[in-house]
Amino acid sequence: MAPFSPGVRSFFHVFRSRPKAELHLHLEGAIAPATLVRLARRFREPIFPDLASVRARQRVGDFRDFLAFYRDVCRCLKTPADYAAVARDLVRRLSRENIAYAEVYVSPAVIERIGLDWAGVRSALEQVFRRFENGSGRRVVVLLDSARQWGPDAAHRVLDLHEASPWPRVGGFGLGGDESSVPAREFRQVFDRVRRLSLAPLIHAGEWAGAESVAAALEELKPVRIAHGFRAAEDPSVVTRLARLQTPLDLCPTSNVATRALPPGERHPVLELLRAGVRVSLSTDDPGLFRSTLRAEFLELARLGATRRELEAVLSNGFAFGLRPVRRRVPARRPRGISGPPPRR
Repeated sequence: MAPFSPGVRSFFHVFRSRPKAELHLHLEGAIAPATLVRLARRFREPIFPDLASVRARQRVGDFRDFLAFYRDVCRCLKTPADYAAVARDLVRRLSRENIAYAEVYVSPAVIERIGLDWAGVRSALEQVFRRFENGSGRRVVVLLDSARQWGPDAAHRVLDLHEASPWPRVGGFGLGGDESSVPAREFRQVFDRVRRLSLAPLIHAGEWAGAESVAAALEELKPVRIAHGFRAAEDPSVVTRLARLQTPLDLCPTSNVATRALPPGERHPVLELLRAGVRVSLSTDDPGLFRSTLRAEFLELARLGATRRELEAVLSNGFAFGLRPVRRRVPARRPRGISGPPPRR
């Protein structure tokens, strides 16, 4: 850590012990490689027979390659107990990194497509998350999710399930998957319904499609936060709009590099976006699939040139932009001009 200033070195010296928040995590993407191999070996011809096969698939070539990897991970989950095993991998990592608040994307659309009952999976997950919290002040909030390429009907199905039997742990609804497959405007009625159900609207944009995808999301769906969104940096007018609207971006630099959403050799624009007034938080996205940690995300931001003041602001943003309050011990004084109050909802 020699290249860093004394202030930045001091920040990382206490980083592990400080409570932290993550706002962009996918449940299936949190599976530990050893768990994936164990679940896969139950089948006659396992997709992932050993750790070497998992490591080979981690070397993603493009977006389609990543979607195929994620699909094959989901194919290994055959029972609610399997989902509980993945959730235990997730909360062990949250404990290890002292993450006090986490928002986790869970997709009933995926769960039903692999032949499982949503209610059974939900019950299994709730038991794991409740044990993790257990009066500690830690909090897990679930974000329901649907894949954009499956269209508005699949998204409405997710909302049908929630409306019929609300899960109090749910705080929002997100739209992931292939952002170039169906225009954002096709989901207007979905997002109107999301708001009527008192869920926070979120969307993946500006990951695999360019700044125009972020602009369309802002115009058509008005999300409270955008997952990824780093390609907004391609258009200064979109950056200006993000800053003016105070719409946060949940950025995941390690994932963007691993999936090649960020072309090899290119500098991630996270610091440029932050310094342009865009509200930024850092998360790991799929920590099991890409062996990422929150500390590594902050180290990357520091390597790009962030000051201690900027690192402190981004750390605080994880809590400030969360959907629900959580008891925590974080610096009470937020650096002026960098973070500011939470976005209006």
